Amino acid sequence: MNVLFNILAALILLASSITKIIFIEPIVFSLVESSIFNWKIAPVAISAIIILEFIIAISLLLKSIHSKLLSLSILLLSGFYLIDFFGKPIDGLYANEFTFFLFNKWITLAGIFYLIIFAISPKKESKKNSFSRLKNMIINSCLAVIIGIPLFIINPIYIDDFQKHKSSIENPTLNWENIYKECSDSGIAVRPEVFFAFLSTSCYYCNLAAIKLGVSKRARLNSTQIILVFPGNKIDTEAFIEKNGCNFPYIRISKNDFRKIAGNEFPAFFKVKDKRETNYFTGRTFNYRELDKLFQLD
Repeated sequence: MNVLFNILAALILLASSITKIIFIEPIVFSLVESSIFNWKIAPVAISAIIILEFIIAISLLLKSIHSKLLSLSILLLSGFYLIDFFGKPIDGLYANEFTFFLFNKWITLAGIFYLIIFAISPKKESKKNSFSRLKNMIINSCLAVIIGIPLFIINPIYIDDFQKHKSSIENPTLNWENIYKECSDSGIAVRPEVFFAFLSTSCYYCNLAAIKLGVSKRARLNSTQIILVFPGNKIDTEAFIEKNGCNFPYIRISKNDFRKIAGNEFPAFFKVKDKRETNYFTGRTFNYRELDKLFQLD
């Protein structure tokens, strides 16, 4: 009977880890949106959780983990699952996803409670010598490496996403009069300091940036005003905003004016103070670090 309990717990953890690998990006969005982690921590945390789920699942099948460590690890994971399950805003877009993507929410909840009961139930500990314990440590360490390498190959974590990049502009040269006039004509009262996001509706990285801006806004309302700038028509622009959940004030300008400021690299982001650009970011330099800073998620 104990073997069946072990197999069921292992299958739940394997299902959870495999589905996290498949849907890792929306899960990262979910963790940030629900304010469980910020942008800098979420990608690393979810990768660590996936590896831990795999290690515990395989260790259960191989019986290569100490019962106390097993119980503690499963309880820690179950605590994360419960926070992930109950700690999300009802109106969130990505936060409505649940821990085990293959199951509906009630089966998910049942699986979490099963793991908790499994963790706190008494377990028979076989007597093992020092060599056996060392062998188990080696097995689990090898599992961590074997699982971790392909995981980071499939879903790499780039150092660039966490580094501080030079973004300050010492000699502003751009003309913002048309942008401010368009904001005024659109009924947008521009604050002394504003963050302009220049996005193209047909650009993959612009869509991804818009999703992250929307997720960040739902995680925490920041103090910096954000205005989206598009070169496209109204129908494409509104479809873009709805699809990516980035509900910010926006303006539309001509393609010529768009390129005069944004250049040929999209997305482009400018922090502007008193109609003079103070910071400039590309899609790469506007990374997790800058998102946390802009939305005060640190």
